[in-house]
Amino acid sequence: MCLGWQMHIQTLRGRILETILSIRFAIFQYGIVYKLNLTGNDTSLAIYGYSWLVLFVFIMIFKIFTFSPRKSSNLQLLLRFIQGVTSIGLIVAIALFVAFTDLSVVDLFASILAFVPTGWAILCIAITWKGLVRSLGLWDSVREVARMYDAGMGMLIFAPVAFLSWFPFISTFQSRLLFNQAFSRGLEISLILAGNKANVQA
Repeated sequence: MCLGWQMHIQTLRGRILETILSIRFAIFQYGIVYKLNLTGNDTSLAIYGYSWLVLFVFIMIFKIFTFSPRKSSNLQLLLRFIQGVTSIGLIVAIALFVAFTDLSVVDLFASILAFVPTGWAILCIAITWKGLVRSLGLWDSVREVARMYDAGMGMLIFAPVAFLSWFPFISTFQSRLLFNQAFSRGLEISLILAGNKANVQA
């Protein structure tokens, strides 16, 4: 039983069309890569290939951090050590690239802006060819990446809401917006919202 939004990929024609549509995100990556300060005026295709190599390295690092053995505690200790070394090595590598090459901090944010849609394209293609991906044994990795995207989008959407909730005037503004007609009639909204608590205190 497939979901309604997956009906179009149940046929070979639909899968091919969905794959072609997903390639547009890779074109987006192509445009951003050649705008980086690191590339300069070089427009060779090798640079675009290097960007895919960097993306593959990040996927492998992601696999290292999401791999969790359950049988051996010694293996878990070794894995935590590898994850720590990988984190330190990644931070040092990025710092060295920024210090000794033309890579700038702005380029790092631009690279994130390029790789996030490309990862989404990979997810779309993997879902489109789910049977093939499952036969290759990569479906668990696809699910982990999908969970990461889900968590990232949730943080992106709700972070402004959580940040604004710290300010007291936001709740006042929200009450004013929701009960604008009641305010205009001169009603005491605080007493209405308090309910029985106001009567008990009285």
